[in-house]
Amino acid sequence: MKAKKKRISAAAAISVAFAALIVAASIALIIVNCFVPVKYLSAYVVRAEDRNEEELRITYLDVGFGDCALAELPGGKTMLIDGGNGDYDNMLSVLTLLNRRGVEKIDYLVCTSVKDEHCGGLSEVVRYKEIGEAYIPYCRNTRVTEEYHEFISLLEEKDIPCTTAQVGEGQADDENGWFFSFLSPVNSLSPDGEYADLNESATNVNIEKASVVMWLEYGENAFLFTSDARVETLERITTEYELCKLLNQPYCEVGGQSPKLEECDVVTVPAHGGENNTFAPFYDLISPAHAVVSVGKNFADYPSSSALSDVYNYTSPYYTDYDGDITVVATSLNYQIFKEK
Repeated sequence: MKAKKKRISAAAAISVAFAALIVAASIALIIVNCFVPVKYLSAYVVRAEDRNEEELRITYLDVGFGDCALAELPGGKTMLIDGGNGDYDNMLSVLTLLNRRGVEKIDYLVCTSVKDEHCGGLSEVVRYKEIGEAYIPYCRNTRVTEEYHEFISLLEEKDIPCTTAQVGEGQADDENGWFFSFLSPVNSLSPDGEYADLNESATNVNIEKASVVMWLEYGENAFLFTSDARVETLERITTEYELCKLLNQPYCEVGGQSPKLEECDVVTVPAHGGENNTFAPFYDLISPAHAVVSVGKNFADYPSSSALSDVYNYTSPYYTDYDGDITVVATSLNYQIFKEK
């Protein structure tokens, strides 16, 4: 009988120890989650790389059928352009890159479209990173997509300063030799502008027409981000730029700096290579040295042959689904391109 009591006591001790272990593990997870999100824990056990703040480094991330690019600007500031669609694997890639690059604060967060493949991951970025300023589309219906609504709600909750991404906005850092400027959409107050169409009717066509197009320049190097810009937008940019040159007027000037579109080095192919998102004279104007197609598995046969034919007149593009993350490292005079795969 005594032996039986000992066996019961031993079993009870094991149960108590196991319960204590579970409680301790739960408390540890709660403590860890106060500092880093447990579900993205692997993204936080990476070693931060050294950074040369005299260089510009742009990484076009492989986030499947979506867009996301990290720009580490000379002087130490950072910019994130879109955040992918927010799927777990893609979000893990975004946070891993940010942590590997030692990015705790994103000085400029740019949302180029209300579509989920652009803004879907931005709410998680806002949750886990400090944001200096956000540039966002002018869309009065914040519920136009579930992903955009969540993103905007978090910006408001955290009281993050927001600026409409439109012609006339941007930043210039003369000390470190870089600037960025928005080429589209036109002013949100324009009754004939892309934002007016978007707010009147949020069709897929109007959403794409209201995509944010942005120019980033450092020294002799220039990069063009086109989001989902449609042929109408590319045609307008081409026409307006050529008119400004004819009249000897600055184009989309910011802080005394103006884009020179014919000096484009790297362009993102609009809308992952959509057939309604290419305009040959636009490529004739910018004649890019390199192009990046941010694309993944999809059911719309992207990239289209028509978009690729326009690009191939100038360069053989990089594809994120084939090449992985694509990184450009630029000094003030030149640049190098590296691919993950």
